[in-house]
Amino acid sequence: METRKLQQVGGGTYTVSIPKDWADDHSLEAGMELYLYTHSDGSIVVRDAETDAGALAAVELVVDGPDPALVERALRGAHAAGFETVTLRPGTGSDSGAGSGEFTDEQRRAARSVVRTLVGTDLFVDTAREITVQHLLDAGTVSVRQSVVQLQFSAQSIHEGATDAVLAGDPDAAARLAERRDEADRLCRMVARHFARSLVSFGEVDRLGVSRPDLFDYYVTARALERVADLGIELAGTVDDAGQGLPEEVGESLRETARAARETVGDATTAVLDGATAPAAQSLLADCHAVVDRADAIEGALVCDHDVTVPTAVRTVRAVDAVRRTADCGTTVAETALRAAIRSTAADGRPTEVSRTGGSKR
Repeated sequence: METRKLQQVGGGTYTVSIPKDWADDHSLEAGMELYLYTHSDGSIVVRDAETDAGALAAVELVVDGPDPALVERALRGAHAAGFETVTLRPGTGSDSGAGSGEFTDEQRRAARSVVRTLVGTDLFVDTAREITVQHLLDAGTVSVRQSVVQLQFSAQSIHEGATDAVLAGDPDAAARLAERRDEADRLCRMVARHFARSLVSFGEVDRLGVSRPDLFDYYVTARALERVADLGIELAGTVDDAGQGLPEEVGESLRETARAARETVGDATTAVLDGATAPAAQSLLADCHAVVDRADAIEGALVCDHDVTVPTAVRTVRAVDAVRRTADCGTTVAETALRAAIRSTAADGRPTEVSRTGGSKR
């Protein structure tokens, strides 16, 4: 770091000098045209290129092979990295496709399928020799916070439906809930994309209207919520084809524990979005640990119950494990809220004392 005094030239222009070593390292010379950007976080950036994050404007990838999964991975990877335009071209090897240098029909169908799962994305070119996808959603119209709220609602709804299915012995619930899980996946991918772009582009952060630390917290929360949705599908999948539910006494304990797990996830998400205090975040962590203890108690009681059949015990253990890992997702989000609270407190110059019992005092 160097320090320089701001100098005023003429009636209103200000200048600041650049250390000579810096100029040499970046190949800057007197008379060069430089580009200045001011950003919402208070920074001023000097660039020798005009476009902020121009490297994310477009990318061209060669798909060398007939496997549709290659097209899917390429499109998802480039989209997640934050590229605005993604162009795929077939390789020219003898095994590239139906004909040399052509995409197969299966690969083109895979591309259309991927585009349907990505928010704000359209397929512009779909031919045997080129697949081009463009992202049309302006970051200025996106609310990452609201996307996380929607994701929270979707994940908790899936998990609640899965819990009801397990207790009712509904073997078709997992298939019905899969479509709602796809919606959760789309929302999480959108948050992840904007976070990835923010690592390269100051302008992305400005357009989203959030700080980089907050955007990272939203990203971590979104990933945890996506996992809750996945665990809901996993929970629903513990019902066997015969539709066998759980014993009534075990089922009621599982229902209450699953409800508590969802509540900890929801409360922790609210803490991240609205900015909880450090004591509140510590309390949420204690709640998450309590849910894990309750899940362990259900398994312990199951071991002592000699009347439970092996298939029922296996289904119950799988269901309890899904609920336990849901509480772990709540822990992840609560830890994120705690980090944000400590960061905010430190920025204000206030000390935070963390107690051994899970609470804290400021």
